[in-house]
Amino acid sequence: MGKAALIYAVRPDGPDVDMDKLEECIRGVPYFETLEKKPFIYGMEQIIATFILDDKDPKSDPDSVEKQLSETEGVSSIEQLALTLI
Repeated sequence: MGKAALIYAVRPDGPDVDMDKLEECIRGVPYFETLEKKPFIYGMEQIIATFILDDKDPKSDPDSVEKQLSETEGVSSIEQLALTLI
């Protein structure tokens, strides 16, 4: 197989969430690659984050990435936008 790119939309709990702190937490999730902030609703932003998983790495697991993202303080929800082989 090879590598896979997982792209998630990470949405904050509300407008008072510190987006810089949230961004820092997302950067700390294993397999993090890139992120960008995009408009969401009611003037809030969401973070579009990409993670690169390698099937040769036994710890490389999409479920663990999702779990860490959803348990991050200030996160209301996450949505997987894409899963592509690279």
